[in-house]
Amino acid sequence: MIEQNSIYRAFLAFLFIGAMTMVFPTTALSQALFSRGDCNVDNSLDIADAILGLGILFSGAGPAACDDACDVNDDGSIDIGDPISLLANLFNSGPNPPPPNDCGDDPTTDSLDCQNGPMACVPPVEDCSNGIDDDLDNLIDCDDPDCIADPACIPLSLSFELDIYPIIDVNCVFCHGPPAPFGNLDMSGGAAVGYDAIVNVMSNECPTYVLVSPDDSQSSWLFRKIEGTHVDAATSVGCDAIAAGGQMPFGPFCCLTAFEIELIRGWIDSGANP
Repeated sequence: MIEQNSIYRAFLAFLFIGAMTMVFPTTALSQALFSRGDCNVDNSLDIADAILGLGILFSGAGPAACDDACDVNDDGSIDIGDPISLLANLFNSGPNPPPPNDCGDDPTTDSLDCQNGPMACVPPVEDCSNGIDDDLDNLIDCDDPDCIADPACIPLSLSFELDIYPIIDVNCVFCHGPPAPFGNLDMSGGAAVGYDAIVNVMSNECPTYVLVSPDDSQSSWLFRKIEGTHVDAATSVGCDAIAAGGQMPFGPFCCLTAFEIELIRGWIDSGANP
């Protein structure tokens, strides 16, 4: 105990040699999970965190990987009070740092941020095909919204009539229907008419492609337009990038959801069944 108190007093003496320095980081755009006081983000609260805090203030050791973690007393700034608070907690029975104490969000509104928290705080990612709730949100595999566009969650047997045409009817027929269908492509007459209008039909915008090439979504102009990769597809085969037009659905109707795009991809790559 005598040795610990000596270390604590020695650090306090060093602290007051330097000027009272205050660091106000600008508001950042992202927020990682962190533990208050774990300034070096090694998932441990110890003297190394206080040393790093001192280094950031007085010897150019910064910037901190996680400003919020270095704000030990949670007053919204990184200053001399933070290493003092941590040393008091470690060696002089001082209070524990304010929350979060174990991988949490900052409950305090301030200008500080945490760009990179401890690896132990990184939320687990849901594996969409292993039958386990990997990210601990009580949702497993395809029931988890994180898996909405995962290939493992796309139905194996897809049909144009049941799975794809309802998407087209809601999102595309407004432009590709009477009285003047865009690109002379009319898909307003129901699933059978819509299917015949696009499968193995040459594109007017880039005739190297057909609108839908069964088993090959990347060679399907309709899919490339929906995916937003049509300009690259056009220029790669010598078509005019301007004539390729914009991503579909057009303008304020753009774009389809990630799930809808993956559903269309899966339908084409599984044979583009009617």
